[in-house]
Amino acid sequence: MKVKRHSLDAALLLDGRASAWSGIEETLLPLSPSPIALTESVSPYMAKITGHGKVKKIRVRMAHNGSIFSMRLSWDDPDKDNETTDLDEFSDAVSVMFPLAKGATAFTMGSEEKPVNAWFWKAGEPGPFDVLAEGYATSNRRPAETSGLRASDYHEGGTWVVVLQRPMAGDGHGIVHIEPGVDTGIAFAVWEGSNKERSAQKAVSGEFKRLKVDA
Repeated sequence: MKVKRHSLDAALLLDGRASAWSGIEETLLPLSPSPIALTESVSPYMAKITGHGKVKKIRVRMAHNGSIFSMRLSWDDPDKDNETTDLDEFSDAVSVMFPLAKGATAFTMGSEEKPVNAWFWKAGEPGPFDVLAEGYATSNRRPAETSGLRASDYHEGGTWVVVLQRPMAGDGHGIVHIEPGVDTGIAFAVWEGSNKERSAQKAVSGEFKRLKVDA
């Protein structure tokens, strides 16, 4: 995958409906159920659950202007799950994950020696979360202000559109630094609330894919 450099106003791109997005190449990524059996060491019950991974593909557009990274994510979902009134109800969500160390794995949410950083959006929440993880059951959701992460969203015609945007420079513990001209890795996950997906129950793009960042 590639993030091209564009001389575009970052504030404009925060709007998923902005016409500027039409000029940015779209990548269609297949999704598959997460390998939930890997959670057995921390949750034997969770490891036996099946039927997750309802969302089968996600559309991704990415751009940067040298200082701000913008990403538009969209996927088909006829149900807008953004309100929960019972413990057995769950919201739609999406996350984008980056490795913080060479050799970190997306499937295990990193490890203590090789952590990962994720940008997490959940329908109905007032803002996104910046997440640091060092393996299953270790996710630390931090306020968006931790890294300057911003988000916007809308659901229309059976489709979710979510824009995630953040300064490329990562200052602080567990915050990915995205440098123009330097490759990194990227992975995606989507939760379908109406399918009762949460935690490790999700659809994933697989192991980290190489992300080429234009200089």
